Amino acid sequence: MSGERGPAGKSGPAEERTMEPKNEEPGEREVPLSDWRRTVRRDMADIREFYLDGEQKARLEKMGRIRRGLYLAGWLLKSLFLKLTPLRRVLFVAALYFLLVPRLSLTLGGVGISLRLIQLGGLLLVFVLMLELKDKLLARNELAEGRAIQQRLMPDPSPDIPGWDAWLFSRPANDVGGDLVDCIRFAADHHVLVLGDVSGKGLPAALLMVKLQASIRALCTEATPLADLGAQINRVFRRDGISSSFATLVVLDVRGDDGRVRLLNAGHTPPVVVRGGVPRPVAKGEPALGLLDDTGYSVAEEALGEGEALLVYSDGINEARNAQGECFGNRRLLERIAAGPLAGAEAMGRAMLGAVQEFLGEVRPDDDQTILILRRREKNDGNS
Repeated sequence: MSGERGPAGKSGPAEERTMEPKNEEPGEREVPLSDWRRTVRRDMADIREFYLDGEQKARLEKMGRIRRGLYLAGWLLKSLFLKLTPLRRVLFVAALYFLLVPRLSLTLGGVGISLRLIQLGGLLLVFVLMLELKDKLLARNELAEGRAIQQRLMPDPSPDIPGWDAWLFSRPANDVGGDLVDCIRFAADHHVLVLGDVSGKGLPAALLMVKLQASIRALCTEATPLADLGAQINRVFRRDGISSSFATLVVLDVRGDDGRVRLLNAGHTPPVVVRGGVPRPVAKGEPALGLLDDTGYSVAEEALGEGEALLVYSDGINEARNAQGECFGNRRLLERIAAGPLAGAEAMGRAMLGAVQEFLGEVRPDDDQTILILRRREKNDGNS
């Protein structure tokens, strides 16, 4: 029998939402003069990342500074040109011609005419920019609406689970993300917590994430065994999913406050149990959803003592890469967790995020960052 389910999201101020605002774009806030150099470097890095592929980046690294600058300018201009529509390419070429040939002399009927074309070239260039800006703003408005819907689907970041301290967090790398975090309430002493990660990024991953969340909420009942739930969701994702798409998933079943947590892992990074300040990965699990037909899933159980915690996180945390391409990695993450002590689930999560951001420096995260922390309360906790 299905129990009472809590709402996927709660109304309230934006700062109380689980999904935090994405990094601000340049121009959306005032930038101190001391930050301009850092902002320009970050924007240039974003341009390189967007317009150049891996092969071009590798070739640039082998060149000298002058040659690299010339090739970089050429590749960027070529990439920009190829991303325009055919009509806009013609207008762009015409604009460049008029700017390079500012005066044109003609003879019509024996009368010499001199035309100044530089103004026309400037107008054509502005016109092309206006068309591109219009497309960007339309797409941005649609993404903003999609982001608002995702926010409303997010659960309370600190769900009320008797005997437990829980914190749920999700921050997309772009306007919308493909990570899922959810909390389903069946009764005061029965909750199901979910963290998933859909392959890909941006809007396609976000659409599949919504489908995954809807499937979980439709199939998950109070009496559904976790192993059966995993198999059912895999069949749905395999049947209706897009070719080559898949999703990893961790489901935690919490009944009562005796410290026992039943856990299913479908291809996700192993969760981490923290006992006595010592982190230990657990429950490697079976293949991700959507990869194989009729996959069977096992269920593990962890018994947590007072003050002990279970951490689940997406690969946007442990696979974050800095400007040198170095991966943050599980070792650094476990070392930060062990560096405690940290009281409370949210404090642990914020410490993890802070360690990742310090490692990234000025580099923006290139993947969604999602964390689920479940910590058993101690008797002396004020709200236990």
